[in-house]
Formats: sequence, structure tokens, C-alpha cells
Amino acid sequence: MSTATLIIRTGLQGHGKTLNTIKEVDTKAFQERRPVYFHNITDLEPSKLKADWFPFDDPHKWYELPNDSIIVVDEAQGFFPVRDPRKEVPEYASRFEIMRKQGHEVHLITQDPRFIDVHVRRLCGCHIHYNRVWGSSNVARYQTERVFNEVEKFPGNKTADRTIIKLDKNYFGVYSSAQAQHHFKFKPSKKALFFVGAAVVTLWLCYRVYDRMYAADPEEETATAQSTEQPSASSNAASLAAGAMGALLKPPTQIEGKPQTKAEYLASLDPRIPDVPATAPIYDALTQPQSHPRLFCVLSTDPDLVDRTDAPRSDVDGVPTTCQCYTQQATRVETSFGFCLNAVNRGYFDNTLPDRMTAQMQQLAAPSAPAVSSPGILTAPSQPAPYITVVEYEKGRFTW
Repeated sequence: MSTATLIIRTGLQGHGKTLNTIKEVDTKAFQERRPVYFHNITDLEPSKLKADWFPFDDPHKWYELPNDSIIVVDEAQGFFPVRDPRKEVPEYASRFEIMRKQGHEVHLITQDPRFIDVHVRRLCGCHIHYNRVWGSSNVARYQTERVFNEVEKFPGNKTADRTIIKLDKNYFGVYSSAQAQHHFKFKPSKKALFFVGAAVVTLWLCYRVYDRMYAADPEEETATAQSTEQPSASSNAASLAAGAMGALLKPPTQIEGKPQTKAEYLASLDPRIPDVPATAPIYDALTQPQSHPRLFCVLSTDPDLVDRTDAPRSDVDGVPTTCQCYTQQATRVETSFGFCLNAVNRGYFDNTLPDRMTAQMQQLAAPSAPAVSSPGILTAPSQPAPYITVVEYEKGRFTW
């Protein structure tokens, strides 16, 4: 409960503002042993409440009530209406400025704070707004330290404290307005009905897509039954291929004909290597190796680079040296400095690469397409033409 002395409570008709005000004020007054004075709450029965509730006649004389009392005025816009700013502030509004001296706590109930005198609104220390959720018994309760005039924008107000409460059935017989049957009727909004319908349609479409993609075709089932009655070599091969494909697609921990238990399924989701989800057993069929790391090692004696890098480093012949190995995917590989240095200076044997001579022999051994010539025409083997330089003879120029 707020410690403010002037509280404005708002909400549309039937949204539980009066009922929840009675409940909250009664609980606080009973705990603090304070009397409650109320005005304009229709047919309120104080005998059904825990605290002492007393009616009073003139809301404009609220400041004449006993000290330390709690005061509740329903439909307060009829007694503290919007005033012409050119007129003098009436005493019933100005006395809110010093109400703390008498220990009064006033609760003004209205549908919208803009119906209340602006002078009163500016002195308000707590604004509570009630909004029923789709007409159900659930009520969204918003609370701010100052008056929030645009109550329709409360759902987007990040400064408001929002809680969900329920209409307390124990207070339905306390005053006449709460006896109406509309408190029990659930009236979902059109938007809610639209979203529910859209969700149902989406689920149905997903089911139809799944049924078409994964459900067995009756013709295929008939063909499978006939092939089972008359086995052949081709059908056996097909069944073996289908079995291999099924084994590939099933999780590794699933046993044929037996569904996984919860513990087995959770175990299949546990990564073998922490922080690498793809190493979980359930992904084994999808993470078959497609390559292997090939190392490329780099050595540097640049002083700036040696000082800045966190790669393995050491002194080689008195010179600070750093050396780091990488894969073909540019990822770093943790190796010893000695291995990296040896790989840079001498290299290392990679048995996954074919020999160059073997590759050339395979190319020479590959059959080439025969030359096609026209019938009856003999073709001579092509030979390179001799390179001849012709020099004109001049007497006395050459010595041979």
C-alpha cells in the first residue's frame, strides 16, 4: 500500500476500481486501526468489512473529519470537477496542500483523472489504474507516483508498476454495483479471438504439411507388401539401403523398435566437448567429417609483433621469435614452439597428399581418344618443322 496522502484511483465502469479500493483500504485500515469515512458508495454494508466504516455527507468538508482517518469518495468527478483556471482555488482543493498535518488519507475514485480539478491532480502522490483483462476476473493494476493522465496508454508506460490481481468474490455482496452478473462474464476481445483462430489454422496447416511429407503412401505400402511376398536380389539390396539410411537418420542412442526414455534423450543432447553443441551424440549423423586440418605455420622475429602477440615465443640464437600454426580455415592451432619452428624450417610429411610422380603417371596412363581421319586419306605423323635462317652470300664477308 502506498504511503501517499492523496490517492486517485481510476478505471472504466465494471473494471473493479471501487471493489478493489474497498478491499485495499479496508485491509490497510484494519491493520493500522484507523477509521474509514466514505461517500457515494451505493448500499455499502460496513458490517461485512473488517475495519470501521462510517458514511459522511459533504465531500467538500472532508478536512473537518477526525484526524488520522481514511476518506473514500466514489465518482469524485462530481465533487472535485475540472475548474475554470481563472477562478480562485476553492478551499476543498487547497486544503489538500496541508492535509498531512491532520494525518488524513484521501482516496478519490473516478473513471479518468482528467475529470478531476488540475489543482487536486498536481497534489496527488499516487495514481492507481485498474483494467480488466478481456472482461475476465483478472485485473491489471497499474501504479505510478504521479498522475498519468492518458490512462489508455498505461500498458506502454514503463514507469508504472504492473500487477495482475483477481476480483475477490468475497466483496461482491459488499455494495450494490458489485452484485451485477457482468463480473462473472468472460468477454474476450476480437483481437484475442483472431489470434486464437490464427493459431488453430496454423497448427492445422503444419499437420497437413507433416502428413504429406512423412505419412506413408497407400500405393507404396501395397508395393512394399507385394515385394515382401516375392523377395528378390534387387529388393534385398533396396531394403539394405533403406535400413542404412534409417540408421543414419535415427539418433545414435535410439534402439530399434524402442522409443528413447527421457534420460536417454537428455543424454544425447549433452555435448562431448563443452561449449560446442554440435558434439552432442544426437548430431552424429549430421556432423560426419568433410575435411581434416592442414597446418600452415608462420614464424616472425619482428620486435613489435613479438611484443604484441600471445602466440608461443622463444629466443632463437638470441633473437626473440614467435611462431604460430593455423589451419586452412584460418583457425589457430595450439602447438609447441619447437614443432612450429621445425615445420617452418624443415616442413613435415603430409600423408594425405598424393605424390606428384604418381599423379603424373596416372595422367599418362589414362586412355586418350583415338584420332579420327577421313577414309582413303593417309595422314603423316606431325613432326616439328626445322628452324632455318637464310643469309644472302656476299663475297669476302664470310671466312668459312
